[in-house]
Amino acid sequence: MPQTPDLPLDWHAFEAAYDVEASWFRLANASLALLGASPFKDQAFSAFAFNAVSFPSLSLSFDTDPDSRARGDYPPDWSNECMEADVPEIGQLWEEGHARIAGALSELIDAADDELLDTLEEGYLHSLRKTMVRLETHHAFDQIKTCAPFWTVVTQVDADTEEEERLLEQVRQGLLA
Repeated sequence: MPQTPDLPLDWHAFEAAYDVEASWFRLANASLALLGASPFKDQAFSAFAFNAVSFPSLSLSFDTDPDSRARGDYPPDWSNECMEADVPEIGQLWEEGHARIAGALSELIDAADDELLDTLEEGYLHSLRKTMVRLETHHAFDQIKTCAPFWTVVTQVDADTEEEERLLEQVRQGLLA
């Protein structure tokens, strides 16, 4: 069982207890501001992903090739797969601002059976999608240079990108309704 007292044993309770989506929004928004003031400030980006490389790890991935989708590079071969490593201030921001959530989530995952693990991962990805839509609707990407069209996605290694896009669009429609 988890070491943290009263650790919630489902995603919705965990998200509420640790204010995960609001924390991710604040961290991602601040990361975009840092990126816009970094040595990458003049770089136009064509895509951004919350890249859930392996649950529960998370990277901020950016691409600079506006033609990658037209060529069928889908998802793109990220120009900056781990922007938190490329801009150390972003890495530090996430290290400090996400440590409590990451530690508790790791404990919860360690205590989970297979069924709970699946529902945790689904909830985690859904919360990332909700955060992405919030970034979009709050025009957070205006803090960096982007190419049109600018593509956003929540993805994992070997994910079905079309399915990921469908799920993100579903969240967009749900939040706009």
